[in-house]
Amino acid sequence: MTNNSQNKNYCKSANQVIKKLDFLLHVDNQIIDAHNQGNKQAEMTLRIVKAVQQRYTNFMKDFLIAEASVS
Repeated sequence: MTNNSQNKNYCKSANQVIKKLDFLLHVDNQIIDAHNQGNKQAEMTLRIVKAVQQRYTNFMKDFLIAEASVS
């Protein structure tokens, strides 16, 4: 039962990473749009949001790699 629960948690975490990666791609497009519009404030804010979310995503990917190596 524990193994099944661990597998579910791993899958949920993997899905979260996928969602974060999709979000990061969306933010990249928003950064490009803000840049093209000359909206420096929006561009800077989006770059900060991207950096924070990228860091979180990297933590999650590292967690998944560590969990996979333990299993």
